[in-house]
Amino acid sequence: MMIVKPDCKPTLGQEFASIDDVQAFYNNYAKEAGFSTRINSSKKDKETNEIYRKEYVCSKEGSTSKGVRSETKRRRGISREGCTAKLAAIRSKTGKYIVTVFVEDHNHSLATPRKVHLLRSHRNVTDVQRVLYKQLTEANVPLHQQISIFELQAGGIENIGCIGKDLYNYESTMRKEMKGDDADLLFEHFTSEKEKNSAFYFEIMTSDEDHINRCFWADAISRRGYSYFGDVVVFDTTYNTNRYGMILAPFVGVNNHGQTIVFACALLGSETTDSFVWLFEQFKKAMPSGPPKMIITDQDPAMTKAIKQCLPNTFHRYCSWHILNKFSEKLNALIYRDYYRDFQKCIWESYNMEEFDSRWKEIITKSQLNENEWLQSMYEIRSKWVPIYVNHVFSAGMSSSQRVESCHAFFKRYVSKKDSLVEFVVRFNRALARQRHEELHADHIDINEKPVIKLPFAMEKQMSEIYTRKMFYKFQEEFWNSLLYTTELVNESSDCYMYKIKREEECGSRVREIVVEKNQNFASCSCKKFESEGIPCRHILSYLSKMKINSYLPDHYILKRWTQFVKRDKVIDEIGLEIIDFSNKSFLLRRSALFELASKVIDHAAHSEEASKILQDNLHQAL
Repeated sequence: MMIVKPDCKPTLGQEFASIDDVQAFYNNYAKEAGFSTRINSSKKDKETNEIYRKEYVCSKEGSTSKGVRSETKRRRGISREGCTAKLAAIRSKTGKYIVTVFVEDHNHSLATPRKVHLLRSHRNVTDVQRVLYKQLTEANVPLHQQISIFELQAGGIENIGCIGKDLYNYESTMRKEMKGDDADLLFEHFTSEKEKNSAFYFEIMTSDEDHINRCFWADAISRRGYSYFGDVVVFDTTYNTNRYGMILAPFVGVNNHGQTIVFACALLGSETTDSFVWLFEQFKKAMPSGPPKMIITDQDPAMTKAIKQCLPNTFHRYCSWHILNKFSEKLNALIYRDYYRDFQKCIWESYNMEEFDSRWKEIITKSQLNENEWLQSMYEIRSKWVPIYVNHVFSAGMSSSQRVESCHAFFKRYVSKKDSLVEFVVRFNRALARQRHEELHADHIDINEKPVIKLPFAMEKQMSEIYTRKMFYKFQEEFWNSLLYTTELVNESSDCYMYKIKREEECGSRVREIVVEKNQNFASCSCKKFESEGIPCRHILSYLSKMKINSYLPDHYILKRWTQFVKRDKVIDEIGLEIIDFSNKSFLLRRSALFELASKVIDHAAHSEEASKILQDNLHQAL
C-alpha cells in the first residue's frame, strides 16, 4: 500500500474555494494512494444552477449490471467490486465547499507507484500535448508515431500522463466536433488566410442545408506562378480525397525548372457541366494574365463542354496517356497483344499527318478493326491528342495528365480520406509548401552553381547563363547533336527558304525540313520541338550554324519562361494591385523564437533541482 502524506489526505470539515478545487485535491490524493476516482452524483440549485453537493467515489464502486457484457462485441473485464471509498462536499452559506463525507478504506488492492499512471482519472491529454498533436497531425504523422514522440519528450512512457487510447479518443472527439461545423470552419480558415495576405483568393458554394458543394482557392504564390508559367495547364479530377468523397481538382503546370507547380485547387461534390463551368469561371477570376494557351484534360464530356464555353480561345488537348490506357479495355486481349505496339509507333513516331493517317488505316485494316467504334471515334478527334496533330501548340513538354497523377501520388503522402475539409486543406497546403521548397532549392542552385560546359562554344556559354540548369542541359543535348547534322538549301520562293537537315553518315536517318520566313528570319522545323517545348531543336541549331550564327542564340528562340530571370517581373491583378507572395507570419515567428529560447532554458535548468524549481516558479508566475 502506498503511503500518503498527511497534508494530501482529505479531512472532514476541510474547506475549498470551489468544487473544482475539491475534485483536484481528491484526485491528487487518489493518485498518491493508488486508486482512480469518478463522479458519482452532482446536485444543483434549481434557482441559481450552482452545484451545492457533489460526491466522488472510487472507480471500483458499485457492480456491473448483469447481461450487459454478453451483448457487447468487445470483451471487457469486470472492474466494479463494490468499493465504498468516497468523498462528498456541500456548498456552505459562505460559498465555500466543505467535506462532509470521507470514507478512506478500500475492499481491493491499490495500484503500485509504477502502475498508478495507467488509472483512468490520472490520465489526461494536456494542453501542450494537444498543441503538439495538432502540429504532428497537420504534418500527417501517424498517431502511433506521435505517442513515441510524446514518450521521448516526457522521458519515458510512464511520464506521458496518458496512454494511446486517450489520444485515439481525443482524435475521435476532434473529428466529431469538426464534422458538424466543417463548412463554417473552412470559411473561417480561408478568411484567416485572406487576412494574412489580401492576394489569397477563394470561393465556396454551399447547398440549402449548408453543406459544401464546391470550393476553390489559390494563394498568392500560386497566382504569381500562374502569371509566369500559366501558358499550359493540366487539369484532372481522378482523386477522391476526403471523408465526404469530394473530388480533388488541381490546376497544375510546370515551372522554369521543369518541376510540377500548383496554380489553384478545388474540391467538387459532382462532375457535372455546371460544376465545371463554375470552377473554370473561378479560375479565370483568380488568375492574372488571362486564360492559358493550352489545357490538357481527360475526355470527360461535361468537362469538354465547360471548357468550350469558358475557355473558347484555349487549345483543349486530350491526355494521350489516358487514351493509350484505354486500348487494353477497348480491344480484345489477342488483338491488343498483337497490335498495341503498332498503334504506339503510329502515334509517337509518325513523321507527319499524312504518315499517321496512312499507318493508322493500315493497322486498322490488318487487324480487322474497321467496325470498332471506339477506334473510329479516337481517329475522328486525332487533332486533339495525336502528337503530330497538336505539336504546333506550345505544351511545355507535357503531353498528358501523368504530371497530375504524380502530383496526386505526392499529396497522398500528406492527406487522408478520413480528413475533414479543413484538415485536408491544411495538410494539402503543408504538402504544397514542401513542393515549393524544391523550387526554392532549384533557384538557389541556379544562383550559386554553374552548369558544366563541354567546350568553350560562345552560344553554349551564353545559354548556360540564361536558362535554368534543367533547361540548359536540354538545350546542350540539342546543341551537341546539331554538330552531327548537315544543312542543305533545297528550295527558295519569294517569301521563304526551305532547307533539308540530315544526320551525317547515318543511312536511313529521317530528313527534317526547315522553312525560313524571309521577312521574319525565323526558322520553323517540321519536328515542331521548338513550337511544342520551347527549346530550339538540333535541326534549327544546325541551320543557325550554317548561317554562321554561332556566337549567340537569337532572342526569338529564347522563351522567357525557361530562363532564370522569369520571376523578377511584378504581377498585377485585375484591379491593379500587385500580387505579393507574402503573408503575415509574425505569430509563427514569435512562437518559433520563444520555443527555441524555452528549449535552451529547459535543457540548462534540467541539470539542477534548484534551477528546475526556480524555472517552474517563474513560469507559474508568468501564467
